Amino acid sequence: MKIYLAISLIGPFALNEEGTIIDVRYFNPTPTQVAEKISQLEQGELPTELEAMLKEHAEDELAVQDPELGRILSSHGFKVFGDYQHAVIDRFYQNITQHVITAGLFLKEQEYLQFIRETVLLITRERVRQAAEKRDRLIVHAIETIDDLDKTVNLFANRLREFYGMHFPELGDAIDNHHTFALIISATGEKEAITKSLLVDELKLPEAKATKILEAREKSMGSSLLEKDIQIIRDQAKTVVDLYARRHQLEKWMESTMAEVAPNLAGVVNPLLAARLIALAGGLRELAVSPSSKIQVLGAEKALYRTMRTGAPPPKHGIIFQDPRLNQSKWWQRGKIARAIAAKLSIASRMDFFDAEDKSAKLREELNEKIEEIKTKYPNPPERRRKSSRQRRSKKRNSRSSRRR
Repeated sequence: MKIYLAISLIGPFALNEEGTIIDVRYFNPTPTQVAEKISQLEQGELPTELEAMLKEHAEDELAVQDPELGRILSSHGFKVFGDYQHAVIDRFYQNITQHVITAGLFLKEQEYLQFIRETVLLITRERVRQAAEKRDRLIVHAIETIDDLDKTVNLFANRLREFYGMHFPELGDAIDNHHTFALIISATGEKEAITKSLLVDELKLPEAKATKILEAREKSMGSSLLEKDIQIIRDQAKTVVDLYARRHQLEKWMESTMAEVAPNLAGVVNPLLAARLIALAGGLRELAVSPSSKIQVLGAEKALYRTMRTGAPPPKHGIIFQDPRLNQSKWWQRGKIARAIAAKLSIASRMDFFDAEDKSAKLREELNEKIEEIKTKYPNPPERRRKSSRQRRSKKRNSRSSRRR
């Protein structure tokens, strides 16, 4: 039997194919103890609650989303499914707040959010302490924290839109940006308090959009809410604003840290992209010993797996596609530009790890010259070659094989 294992801050959950909870072992819901459990798991040890659950399902195949968790479970003798993308686990995490309240672990959503903040803070402190002598590990954790913050912000912001939509549904249609939406609500609360001065002067919205919002307010279909209800919504909006501020603060810290730890990498591409490459490789040392061909496709593991499984064309680039010099180039130039960027990143990572001399300006200049040379040499798309009969037969066989699976 295949079960889906989801590790949360309140304990491990076992789910079936339909997403129904078939087993759960709750942690003691205090931030200190939960932080210790998570730190224990990150160090490769199984918390008591998780170990007890896994022994009950020793014969089952486990599906997890985190490759590192899969490695830890495999090292303890448990069978782990090879794929790490599971919609069942994604849906569970989206609804975990509702489960926490229903299970009676916390009386209110605000209590649970406060518990998350305190626990994450303790976990982060412990991670920083353990990685104090290895700065590149700080960068890896920071990138993971930014990713976690993005997921959390999106989750809370969507809930805020649903919450405030009862009072002023038209605002959600007018404002797409979650941060701006949360700023308006945290500053005003009731829709009647929204002013043109706030929208135009403070939030820098276009006058036309501000006028549209104010006109929609006058014709709003939303219902009136009590003052205590509005206050709860404002508090949630402030939480979203605070999370955005923490993310921005973390990004600024990462930029300055990258300038110290890997100045050449941060010079060849932007510091955040360089930090992601370090995180994907597992550390600066791991990136430095990687060939440029591997650096070129870091972050494209799913596409590589599909290539091995179906014979589809291999990916030309991974996370480095975020570099505007690559994603804004012509499609037929991208493969060559990706190889040029990966080659320079390989040199830069070796310089940062073995030499520590900052030659980022020279590396960046050489890369830009190479990219311009590629664009000049290949201004037009290549003529599409007709596939041979052998290639067409091979593609047809692969298609039939995929349908049978």
